[in-house]
Amino acid sequence: MNLEKLEQIRPLLLVAAIFGFLAINCPFLYFAFIEKEAYAEAMSNGIALVFMGEAFLLMIFFAFVIAKSGTKKPGWIFFIVMSILGSLAFSVPLQLYLMSRPKQGE
Repeated sequence: MNLEKLEQIRPLLLVAAIFGFLAINCPFLYFAFIEKEAYAEAMSNGIALVFMGEAFLLMIFFAFVIAKSGTKKPGWIFFIVMSILGSLAFSVPLQLYLMSRPKQGE
C-alpha cells in the first residue's frame, strides 16, 4: 500500500488521533465509571447499540484491509486493540500515522 502522500500530513494525523482519544474515549470512560446510570441507559438504547454495532463492523473491515495490505508493523491486531481501547476516531488516524512512517535509511 502506497502511503507516501500521507507523510505530508503526519502531524495532522497525530493531532486527529489525540483529539479522537480525548473527545471520544475520555467522555466514554467518565460515563462508564462515574455516571453509571447514564451509561446503563445508553447500553439499553437500541439506537446506541446500532451505532456500536456499526463501529465494530467498520473495525473488522479496516482490520481486513490492513491485513490484505501486507502491513506488518503496526498490523491488524494492533489496530483492533487500539480500536477497542480507544475508538475508531482514535485508531484510524493513529494507524495511518504509524503506517506512513518514513522508511529506515531514506
